[in-house]
Amino acid sequence: MDEIGKMTVMAAILKMEFSEWIFCGFYRVIKPNLLEIGPYQGNILACSHIAFDRGVCGASASKKKTIIVDDVSTFPGYISCDEKTVSEIVVPLIKNDDLIAVLDVDGNRVGQFNRIDQLFLEKLVSYI
Repeated sequence: MDEIGKMTVMAAILKMEFSEWIFCGFYRVIKPNLLEIGPYQGNILACSHIAFDRGVCGASASKKKTIIVDDVSTFPGYISCDEKTVSEIVVPLIKNDDLIAVLDVDGNRVGQFNRIDQLFLEKLVSYI
């Protein structure tokens, strides 16, 4: 299975298993400093493109590190795609030091994500 197929399956399984998550999906790097929506699960139409200098996904992509935001209303430059989103975790997918994509997960309560979620999701994306 190719990378996009693996992302598709992973997003679907995560959303099924963690039904309280509002959004679970990937933004893929399509050119330097630009992400484009990839496979995702959620009840909203996701933002189609995100620059590396915008939002939590952009920050994670530019830093190549996981970012946990307990309350998205406090994050400078936050991009709102769903007003139900309260917290967020974004995990970079890196292969051979190259950023391939980020996994974006939105939660419906303050502080929904923690270090255990980070380690779990980082391990999962390493299989792509």
